[in-house]
Amino acid sequence: MPSLSPALSAVAENTADHAAIQLSLETVRETLGMEVAYLSEFMDSRAVFRAVSAPGLEAMIQPSQSMDLREIYCKHIIDGNLPRLMPDTSRHKIATDLPITQMIPIGSHLSVPVHRPDGSVFGMFCFLSRQPRPDLTEDALHLVETHSNLVASRLGTLAG
Repeated sequence: MPSLSPALSAVAENTADHAAIQLSLETVRETLGMEVAYLSEFMDSRAVFRAVSAPGLEAMIQPSQSMDLREIYCKHIIDGNLPRLMPDTSRHKIATDLPITQMIPIGSHLSVPVHRPDGSVFGMFCFLSRQPRPDLTEDALHLVETHSNLVASRLGTLAG
């Protein structure tokens, strides 16, 4: 039986939950042809990466790393200032103004919140590619929402 990673063991009670969360990330990333996928948890003013799927880009993002919420897309999406589906980030001024957009670079982004049982936001389920992806549609967003709900069900034992 695989062991829990320290980052994911903080939010997933057992190896079955851990495996299901990782499988959801990898399945959606591969299905959509995205380069990076992650589950973040909001802690104070930071996004902590709990699970990551980024083959070949592990130096860029790893479990347990964190970033200031003001410096990434998550808070802007939660606040309604950026859409959850951005096939081309260059079409959104807030996105282009964030240093991370050029640093990685991020050409397309798809992200939905993960909610706790009490309705509060746990974090985000995110997918990105370094290139714009005009082929990303509402169907892709629906797939991410569905998997986000599956991930949330694996976090169901968490307090709000």
